[in-house]
Amino acid sequence: MAGVRGVTWPVFRILMSLTAVAGVVQIFLAGRGVFGIRGSANLDHQSSLDPHRTLGDIIGIAAIVLFLLALILWNRRLIGWTALLVVLTEFVQHATATQKHPWLAGVHPVSGVAIVAILGWLSGSLWREARSASARISVEAG
Repeated sequence: MAGVRGVTWPVFRILMSLTAVAGVVQIFLAGRGVFGIRGSANLDHQSSLDPHRTLGDIIGIAAIVLFLLALILWNRRLIGWTALLVVLTEFVQHATATQKHPWLAGVHPVSGVAIVAILGWLSGSLWREARSASARISVEAG
């Protein structure tokens, strides 16, 4: 199992970073989609939001994969944070993307910002930990 975990760490770190970048792109696509609305006020039928919806689905899938990788790594902190990401990306985001309840819909962008913040924070901490571990190995070898 140690060999699997050794390979899983870099995959986890890279996927986390790519998902964080995708989160920033997602916010851009939301703005582009909203300001690209023409005609009908029904958001469900606005093709300008299609890229935002598609990337949101991809981010949700990535969150699930990150959670599964955290289980392989058996790291409590990462299991907790990635479980939260799954809840936010797969449940909160879908439940709050509604035109029927504007107050509930207001949670959608706030949740999105929380997702990007968590992804960015985790990504940064993973890269710092990897550099720190690499430096310790270099010092011990030297």
